[in-house]
Amino acid sequence: MSEITRLTTDPLATAVTDLLGVSPDAGTAPPGALVAVVEGERIRYAAGGFARHGAAGPPVEMGWDTRTDAGSVSKIIGTTAALMALVDAGEVALDAPVARHLPELDRNSTVRDMLEHRAGLREWWPLYLNGVRADEAVSLAAQMPLRYRQGEGRHYSDLGFILLGELVARVGGGLAAAVDELVLRPFGLTETRYATPVPGGPVAASSNGDTIEKGMIASGVPYPVDGAVSDFDGWRDHVLVGEVNDGNAFHAFDGVAGHAGLFTTAADLLRFATGLLRCLDGDGPIRRDTVAGFLTAGADPGQALGLRVWDRGRAVGHTGFPGVAIAVLPEPRAAVAMITNRLHASGPPRATEKMWLRVLAAAEAHLRRPKWT
Repeated sequence: MSEITRLTTDPLATAVTDLLGVSPDAGTAPPGALVAVVEGERIRYAAGGFARHGAAGPPVEMGWDTRTDAGSVSKIIGTTAALMALVDAGEVALDAPVARHLPELDRNSTVRDMLEHRAGLREWWPLYLNGVRADEAVSLAAQMPLRYRQGEGRHYSDLGFILLGELVARVGGGLAAAVDELVLRPFGLTETRYATPVPGGPVAASSNGDTIEKGMIASGVPYPVDGAVSDFDGWRDHVLVGEVNDGNAFHAFDGVAGHAGLFTTAADLLRFATGLLRCLDGDGPIRRDTVAGFLTAGADPGQALGLRVWDRGRAVGHTGFPGVAIAVLPEPRAAVAMITNRLHASGPPRATEKMWLRVLAAAEAHLRRPKWT
C-alpha cells in the first residue's frame, strides 16, 4: 500500500460527516470517526472529529495514525486468522471436537460449531467475578451449561471465542505468540498487538471505565447473570485510553484473549484485509482454498467461519464493540475499514452495526465512481 490520500469531498467524506452528525438512528454520535477503502495499492480515507477529548484529556484529532481498541475485530485478526493458518497446516481440523485440545470441555462441539456460533454457548458471562482469572476463567467458560441446543441456530458467543483462543494458545505455544507468528508477521501487521497499543500515534478513548458491564450485571440485560456488581472489587471508573475495554479480556486475561484484546490502526486493518485478498489470488501466506472456505457463509447466511457476511457475500469481515469494523470485498478485490470511538460519546452510544452498514454503502458508492480524485 504505497499511495494514501485523505478525501474531503467523496462518499467516504460524506459518511464521516453522517457518523459525526445528528442521525435518526438511536444513540449519540461518536466524537471521532475514520473510514478507509483500499483497492490495489491505493488507499483513500476520510476522518473527522476527535480521538479523545474532555474527560480523556486535551483534544486529539482522529487521524490516520490513531490507535484503537479493536474489540471483537480481535476475533478475526487474532483467533480466526490463527485458526486459518493452523487448519492450513493440518494442525487443527475444523470438524474435530474442541475437546481434543481442551479436555475440560465435556461436550462434542467442533471447531466449526464455535466459529459459526452454533455451539449453544452463552453469549456473554463476566468470568472475572469473584476474582476469577486465566486458567480458572477458561475452565468456567468450558464447564458452563449450554444456553441453547447445540446446532439449533446462530447465537453469537464471546465464550466460544475465549475457548477457541485457548485452543490456539495450546497448539501454538501461547495466544499472543501464536498470533504473532501465524498472523501479524506473515500479514505484515506492525501496528497491532494485544493488551496495549503499539507506540507511534495517538490512542482513541473508549468507554468510561467498566460502566457498561456493571450495568449489564446489575440489570441482567441483555444477558442474565448469576452474580452481582459487589462480587468484584476491581472496577475501573476512568475513561479508558490504551486499556482493553472488554472486561473479560482485561480483568481475567490481562488483555490477551480469544474474543478481544488487540489494539490496531486503520493501516493494519487494511493490511490484514488485503492479505486475505492476496490469499484468494494465490499469493498470500495461507492457501487460497483454506481462506475461501473461511470466507464462505455456512448454515447461517450471515455467518462464515469466524467472520460476518453482509449483502449475500459481497462483504465479509467483523465489527467490534468500541465502534470498529473491517470487511473484504472479494469483488472488486477491495477492503473497507471503520474506526470510531462511539463508547466515548457524551450519551448512549450509537450502534456499531447501523454505522457500519452506512459505511459499507458509502464504500461501494466510492468504488463505483469512474475514477478516484
